[in-house]
Amino acid sequence: MAGLPTPIIAYNRHQLLDLPNEILQEVACYLPTDSDVLNLSRSSKEAWCKVFGGDSGVWRARFEVHFDVPPRKKYSELKNEYITRAFVLKAYIDFAVEEDPDQRLWMEVLQTMLQDCLVLPGVFGNSKTLEYLKRVLGQGNFLREPGKPGKPSDLFYGLQLCLSGVALDREVTCCCRRTDYDVETIYSIPKGFLPSNDADDEFADFNGSTSSESTGYGSSVESNELDEPGADVDQVDSNGSETSEHPVSDNKPRPYIDHLDLDLPKLLQIRSFWQRHLLSPSENTYEESYSGLPEILKPGVRKNDISKSSTLSTSWIGYYSCIHPFPRTIEELENRQTCGSHDEEMEIMTLELQTCQDLFWPDVCSQFVAPFKGANVKRVAFKGKQGIHGNVETNHAFGFIEDIEAAYGGFSGWQRVCFTLVERIDDEPLEVKEDAAGWLHIYEAVIIPGGRVMLGRWVDMKAPAATGPFIFWDI
Repeated sequence: MAGLPTPIIAYNRHQLLDLPNEILQEVACYLPTDSDVLNLSRSSKEAWCKVFGGDSGVWRARFEVHFDVPPRKKYSELKNEYITRAFVLKAYIDFAVEEDPDQRLWMEVLQTMLQDCLVLPGVFGNSKTLEYLKRVLGQGNFLREPGKPGKPSDLFYGLQLCLSGVALDREVTCCCRRTDYDVETIYSIPKGFLPSNDADDEFADFNGSTSSESTGYGSSVESNELDEPGADVDQVDSNGSETSEHPVSDNKPRPYIDHLDLDLPKLLQIRSFWQRHLLSPSENTYEESYSGLPEILKPGVRKNDISKSSTLSTSWIGYYSCIHPFPRTIEELENRQTCGSHDEEMEIMTLELQTCQDLFWPDVCSQFVAPFKGANVKRVAFKGKQGIHGNVETNHAFGFIEDIEAAYGGFSGWQRVCFTLVERIDDEPLEVKEDAAGWLHIYEAVIIPGGRVMLGRWVDMKAPAATGPFIFWDI
């Protein structure tokens, strides 16, 4: 019996090669791994030609195992794409060093896959390609190095931002470092405004903001000495000269999210700030609150119904960051970073939004954030409520969303979203004016392609020096 398998194998091989190409390829499609298919094809030159011919359906079958299949793709195109992904993504690429050709090739393959994720429906809304991407990203350091040295390409920034939902998934990656972002940029503080510890402390009081009272969403603004919206704040630039650098200047606000020049590096710094503070227990800020959320309430990359990627989602949750009293030195700012550590339990903000026919955007809002005036801009107005997760009390919300026509970072589908939150005072009607009671905050952000994550900046309209980053994602 010991010699029996040899003639059976030879006999089966002969019989197998006599089968029509279509049937042999069908048999190969049932093999579980690429190695099994390769071993079959290596049994002879004839087998190789039959299994891996240019019109072989094996390539589509293998592709379907791991990826969502783009429509109208020829077998030869799927073959080339499958082999490229298998070989390129198998290699370990170190992103802790300056960008090089190997990194560029790896990112281009990732770009093609991510573009597929954002436009292909998948199976029951689930994307095989996205799951494959997560496995690849979990084996490397791409998402752990958002502050890589040198001058990264726009593609690097585009990929990092479009993968924000994965970057905030502890099952795939981990927190980044504090050095991966500039905290002055995060809080829109002009370079050179804050002195170092060895400098004079004449700039300690920024816009009169020394109070330790929060201007957050759980309390009202109590100071009677807040600057009027639109007032300039004298500051000192890096050359020692006075400037009026400020979120609001001469009633002509510069857009934080610019249709014509979307600042991807700045946006990635905001994402990196949240990647640090949402995932790092050592920060003792937002991590405990974030990790306590069920997985279904964590950020995602794409919507199950990709036809609604550019449609404003109705339900969002997220966090904002502030820092008060205002730090006296750059070292204090870098050390404190956020007031998130002041509270025993960080409050999770909620937004419930619905689109509406008419845009409500008072002049006082336009002093801080103005709608884009480009020709034929697609804009949708919305209104709704802002609250705290688990709390029934809500505040007023209204704003608009604009499509950004240009592609940035190798991806299209960016959107600008602007909204105002107004504290609800008992049952009084919505009132948006400078001397209204309660706090009044304005938000400006980008919605990342896929429609599931927004990153941007908020500003206290009654005390414009009070500003900071925020993140929301849809649920």
